[in-house]
Amino acid sequence: MYEFTFLTPDGGAGFIKRLEAEGLEVTVTSDPIAEEATTVSIPDDIDESLADRIEEWYEEETQAAEAELFASGDAEADVSAGVWVQLSDGRSSFAPVPPDMVSRMLSVLSADELGDFVSRIANAVEHPDDTPICRRPAGD
Repeated sequence: MYEFTFLTPDGGAGFIKRLEAEGLEVTVTSDPIAEEATTVSIPDDIDESLADRIEEWYEEETQAAEAELFASGDAEADVSAGVWVQLSDGRSSFAPVPPDMVSRMLSVLSADELGDFVSRIANAVEHPDDTPICRRPAGD
């Protein structure tokens, strides 16, 4: 499942319309902790070219929303961004990351690669392994 988070009053309405126009099943949920956050989820079994377009749409939407906030004077000093971390017990946690860092990461990694990277870190934190790297099986 791909998840996109919006911290805007419209909850990514334009983004959702684009996804639905592609015939995707879209699930929209509010974050139980951060009420201003809206999570938009879509299935992850989509072709890579569509996934790339969706990433571009998300970037466009978030940049446009950020620009609108600054133009209106409603923006706070810090703009929020981050990644969702899926924990082994099924819970999710939002890890705040500076927006420019997220942009730099997504300029070289696909959303899938970034998700895999974050999952590996979460797994290592939840299940520490002090085996030397040279003794671990290849691919771990």
